[in-house]
Amino acid sequence: MEHFKHDTYIVLELPIKIHEQVMTIKMKFNDAIEMVTPADITIAGSSGVGLLDPAQEPQAVYSILDNIALKIKPIKTSFVEVTRFPSTNIFFFSFKDETPFHDLHREIAHSNIRFLKNEFPFKPHVTLCTRPSITEAEIKKLLAIKLDEEFIINTLSVCSLEVSNNKIKDHLLYKVNLNEYL
Repeated sequence: MEHFKHDTYIVLELPIKIHEQVMTIKMKFNDAIEMVTPADITIAGSSGVGLLDPAQEPQAVYSILDNIALKIKPIKTSFVEVTRFPSTNIFFFSFKDETPFHDLHREIAHSNIRFLKNEFPFKPHVTLCTRPSITEAEIKKLLAIKLDEEFIINTLSVCSLEVSNNKIKDHLLYKVNLNEYL
């Protein structure tokens, strides 16, 4: 039986145009970690439920996600301001309406997928910068960024992060479209 080999997450993919704009912001702030990870919304892994339990069979997880995706319509959304998690140097875009993200997170959390524990409550967001040292001028620039365009998210994915020899590789393991017919 195959298992997940690395830290594994469930994410919503941003549409390509928004993804490119977010990656440009990440590169501008020269965050080595954020530049190698895609611009996405983590639904399971970093907040709320934790990483996927590696002891479960990936095909079983994918099957459950297929069934969940059939019940969820694509999410029409937009960013609001850039925010900072308290007492950290983690800056992110939050969303105008978080309800559909919380609904999807709850659906996944209450499924038969198993997760590791996580200490942080679920907060839908797109991370922009996580550098340990950042200047006040850079903080002001980050907090002033606006990206007001409305967009539609329609892809749910499973990704894993492989960390070896101080290098991070992101692996796309699976993706499914949300139900556009709802």
